Amino acid sequence: MLHDKPLPLAEQRGLGFASIFVYCANPGCHHNATLDVSHLPDDVTFNDLQPRMVCTVCDHRGADVRTAWHAR
Repeated sequence: MLHDKPLPLAEQRGLGFASIFVYCANPGCHHNATLDVSHLPDDVTFNDLQPRMVCTVCDHRGADVRTAWHAR
C-alpha cells in the first residue's frame, strides 16, 4: 500500500528518527524488521522503498514501510 503523500526520509530525520519499520507484504509471512536508513539520501520516500524491499524469510518483494517510532 503506497502512502497518499510520499514521505521523504528528510522529514522523518527532522523529527529525530533514522530508522524505518518494515512489514513483509506476504499475508502468510508477517516478518518484520527495523532498518537503519541514515545512509540513504534525504529525498528518498517511503513509496520508493516499499516495492524494493525483499523479505529475508520468504523472499517476497514488497513491504509496508513506516517510521520506526519505537527506535529513537
